[in-house]
Amino acid sequence: MPRQSEALASSIIHLLNVKMAKLQDVWDVIGIQEEKRLERMGSVKIHIEMLLNEMIHEEELLNDQLNEAIQNWQEKLQALCSELLLDLYKADKNSTPLQLEKELRDEVTTLLKERDFRMEQCEILLKEDQALCNDLCKTPYYIPTGKVPSLEEIEELKNHILSAAKEKERRLGTFLGLRHEITNLMANIDHVPDTTFEKDAVLEQEDLFFLSDENIKSLEVLRQQLVKRKEELVTMQESLKEQIHSLWITLQIPTEQQNMETTGPICEVNAVLQQNLEQLQQMKIKNIKEVITGIREQLHTYWDKCLYSQQQRELDFLQSENFTEELLRVHDEELLKITLYYEKYQELFDNFEKWERWWKLFLEFEKKASDPNRYANRGGTLLREEKDRTLLQKKLPKLEEELKLNILKWETEQGGPFMINGQKPMIYIATQWEQHRFKKDQEKQERSVKKDDASICRTPLKRPLCPSNTPQSKIRKTPNAGKLPDLLQRPSLQDKKTIDTSIPNVARQPGTFNALVTSYSEFSRDLSRKSNCVKGQLNSTTLENP
Repeated sequence: MPRQSEALASSIIHLLNVKMAKLQDVWDVIGIQEEKRLERMGSVKIHIEMLLNEMIHEEELLNDQLNEAIQNWQEKLQALCSELLLDLYKADKNSTPLQLEKELRDEVTTLLKERDFRMEQCEILLKEDQALCNDLCKTPYYIPTGKVPSLEEIEELKNHILSAAKEKERRLGTFLGLRHEITNLMANIDHVPDTTFEKDAVLEQEDLFFLSDENIKSLEVLRQQLVKRKEELVTMQESLKEQIHSLWITLQIPTEQQNMETTGPICEVNAVLQQNLEQLQQMKIKNIKEVITGIREQLHTYWDKCLYSQQQRELDFLQSENFTEELLRVHDEELLKITLYYEKYQELFDNFEKWERWWKLFLEFEKKASDPNRYANRGGTLLREEKDRTLLQKKLPKLEEELKLNILKWETEQGGPFMINGQKPMIYIATQWEQHRFKKDQEKQERSVKKDDASICRTPLKRPLCPSNTPQSKIRKTPNAGKLPDLLQRPSLQDKKTIDTSIPNVARQPGTFNALVTSYSEFSRDLSRKSNCVKGQLNSTTLENP
């Protein structure tokens, strides 16, 4: 099917032919000669040709403008794609210049909008990032001025802002926590902010404080300093309380008058305690004799705890009756010395005291274990005591090993042997164990001797197999009736055991019944041979005379 433009061109040619024929008819009516007709038709030709040439020229000019526009749009499009870091636009190869120019123009318009949007978004994000970085004292995300950011750069900028916001939130929480703790510490120890940093951290508004790493670290250092100062004040307070308590004991202050209930900041409490201490010290000077006497009692108490020998307790100033401040000072120094010594080696003294207590308990258990009447108890006491004795027997060696390490530490630090009443503790402990073993061996030997003395062998005789025909009424009772002679008594179970275990050591003696018979024939021979040693009848009854 022909295009409409081709049909329109055909109609133009047909119209031209019709009009030329009409013109010929008019010329015929008028009677214009051939030469004039040629001239006039030439004018028509020229006029039509000029009109067509002008139209062609305009269309060709339009074509050039389109090509130039296409070239211009392509250059702009290439520049925008490069600036926005996008792939180059690929136009449809089948597009006419007019379509191509429109496509390129529309694409350039879209990319210009994209560039403007990125620039505006980047500007907003950079301002937000700059504000966060200023608060955190960090370097903001860098994008050159005038440069169109890529999509990746915008995403990284957003992540940077998000990270900075989280960091600010974390640091702000840390700052508020440290600020609250520092404020409480300053109030507790009565500390007034004196440096610019302390004033900014405590007195200024929280949004005016720069949350830099250095400032946060400085706040932590300040907090640690205040905590250390508080610990020093608490230590001082405890020391004041101990001194006051010691003076209460020394001065024998009644319990109802002993009051250290103080509230408020630590500095104020320490000031009150210091004032009380000074008052007690003045009282101590006035009652110097009673104070020195009390200190001497405390010294004896500590000497007992520290296992001091009598020689170590013989100090010259203890015998002095000239109660002066100098003598009081010497007593105070000695009391402080023995107190520090006891606190330093308290584990050693406590372990030795524990060992002596456990050893006495162990000896009591051992004594009960050797008591033959222990099985007569009721209520599970025997089982419980046996468990306690076994447990104590396991715990004592462990305690001795620990005590040995304590003594080694003492000797290493003191540079000499550790003695208790002129004897080394481990030798004393070994001696106690040796004495205990010797005592147990001695008791065992004594029990063995008693068992050997009680183990007289008696062999029981068998009764006759055939019953007697003698009537019971004819049987005369004898003084020994109802029991066998001692020789024929059945030995007890314990005697049997004694006989069985002591057979190799039994010797045959004259006049003694031999219990080592192995058969009835041997028993008969021994009986007939030893009959002169047996008085009375073998049976428990005797026949009456007719």
